[in-house]
Amino acid sequence: MEVIEPIWKGLVTGLLFTMTFGTVFFSLIQTSIKRGLNKALFIAAGVVLSDAFFIAVAVLGTSFVAEEMKRFDVEIRFVGFVFLTILGVRSLLKKEKDHTNDEAPVAKKDVLYVMKGILLNSINPMILISWMGVTTYAKTVIGFSLNQIVLFYCFALLTMFATMFGISYFAGKLKHILSATNLNRVNNASGLVFLGFAVFIAWPVIERLL
Repeated sequence: MEVIEPIWKGLVTGLLFTMTFGTVFFSLIQTSIKRGLNKALFIAAGVVLSDAFFIAVAVLGTSFVAEEMKRFDVEIRFVGFVFLTILGVRSLLKKEKDHTNDEAPVAKKDVLYVMKGILLNSINPMILISWMGVTTYAKTVIGFSLNQIVLFYCFALLTMFATMFGISYFAGKLKHILSATNLNRVNNASGLVFLGFAVFIAWPVIERLL
């Protein structure tokens, strides 16, 4: 259990973090369609590098507040509920344009694709906050040791890269299916997932009030 739990929870966490369908998602689709799988994977590598940096900051920066965070379980769950609800509503209301027929971009060196992935991921101010929340939860609520946290995050990052690989690979294969209409359906599905997890996070507090 000491090994299995951080592995499967890392897999789930990595998958959930990749299912945001934001700028990275559409960039992977566009790049894979226009420049091929390899270029899209350089973007994915940049995203993973960015997340690895934020995770390192979260792990090293939250140890001194871990005990204090236990006292604010209700507040943390409330913030998580609000954040996921906003994401869910935003996804349900978001209307996409067709990204499959844009003009091809100017060719770039591979390192620039990596930098693009880093920038696309880093401009989101919620990335560090999200990883800090996950780290605090893993340390205080689940009670993972340092070795378990390292294992947990290794599998989270591997899952994120594998998922982005899948998105990039199938984008080229399903070029004509990824229309604006179908992207809106994806947004609706992810919005419902966010709202479902918002309720899941808030449920322990709701039970106390009932």
